[in-house]
Amino acid sequence: ACAMNARTLLTLATKVRIALLVWGVVQDSFFEVPYTDVDYYVFTDAARFMSVGDSPYERDTYRYSPMIAAFLVPNVLLHPLWGKVFFAAGDLLAGWLIGDILEQQGYHGRVQITAMGAWLFNPFTVTVSTRGSCESLVSILMLAALHGLLRGRVAWPAAAYGFATHLRIYPIIYALPMVLFLGETGGGGNRTNVEKKNTEKEKNTRRRARDARTTALAKLVTNKTVTFATVAAGVFFVSCIACCEIYGNEFTHNAWTYHVGRSDIRHNFSPSWYGAYLSQHAGESVASGATKGVFQKIAGVAPQLAVVTAIGVKYAPDLPTCLFLQTLGFVTFNTVCTAQYFVWYFCLLPLAFPEWARFALADSEETRNKKQNENLGARFTSWFPHLRALITWLLAQVLWLAFAYLLEFCGKAIFFELVDRERAVPLRERVLVSGRH
Repeated sequence: ACAMNARTLLTLATKVRIALLVWGVVQDSFFEVPYTDVDYYVFTDAARFMSVGDSPYERDTYRYSPMIAAFLVPNVLLHPLWGKVFFAAGDLLAGWLIGDILEQQGYHGRVQITAMGAWLFNPFTVTVSTRGSCESLVSILMLAALHGLLRGRVAWPAAAYGFATHLRIYPIIYALPMVLFLGETGGGGNRTNVEKKNTEKEKNTRRRARDARTTALAKLVTNKTVTFATVAAGVFFVSCIACCEIYGNEFTHNAWTYHVGRSDIRHNFSPSWYGAYLSQHAGESVASGATKGVFQKIAGVAPQLAVVTAIGVKYAPDLPTCLFLQTLGFVTFNTVCTAQYFVWYFCLLPLAFPEWARFALADSEETRNKKQNENLGARFTSWFPHLRALITWLLAQVLWLAFAYLLEFCGKAIFFELVDRERAVPLRERVLVSGRH
């Protein structure tokens, strides 16, 4: 029955994406604001250059690995919708991986279906892929790596992880918890064992805690951790060297160094956006501006690095939750944050809230007994804080996007009065969501 329900869910999700792909053609043709993401046109132009043997970086604003342009060459040779269909299919595969990972962790039936639905019908993920964003590619690779690690595999999850890091550099933050996970559990861990281990560690004395940390460090150098690091690094460097050999400095600049110094004052949800806006209009000298830019970059990266590292060390034994919290912290404190970045942690979100099982697993007969009100109240308090945080977060994004539309498309004078005041709301709600753990 569960498999049938999963198939039904995937079928419905497929129909929704087909409908949005069709609607995208209509909106692009007749509406002022196009449905298709501007990046999709960039991908297509880069693929067009590749299809005739030129560099994809002939397209001025193409800032990605040439692999992405290569995947979209059929946009030119077959049909312009190829890439959108490709990305939307990746969404569906990611949904299936989420369901299989949860099943492996011991969550079946309604829990599994609810988690899959949280990804497959998330309005952000559905629209991002059907508008032509490539973020689902990295989501698939990271979920595949997590899927393999939880099953005790090492080599092919490492290869998937290495290639994901080539496509988008941010997965490098997962290296620490993945190695710690393999060193501590040897792979194939589950949440029940993690909870028992955490309980036992809390009962240790200070001396035994120091001994445990020493033993943990020794576990970092094992056959599995060395294999994982070697394969992941090998895939990463081989793919990068191949691109460097073909495209030279164009690749290193556009795929790497550009993103290190990137400053975006439009479409940016980052709390550091306003400072970046002011610095671009401060009229500073080149020398003082460069010096200040270095300090600003350090100040921006320091809290991000501290949060990601602390989460990676503390939650590594529960790898799905750890990767979600790391990604949420990374995106929240990143100096650039657009709507596509939310997909980075949305694919891990259904794996990070196993306590929702208390609500999803509740038998319908339970709600019809004499203690119906009491049971509903207990279940309500278990999942309501999460739901409240997520709804508030979604409302914050809608509010910010509405003000951004008024400012950028309509030219309304609401810059200082409204837009800047709403900047703290998405940050507060993302911290609130992570605080539930």
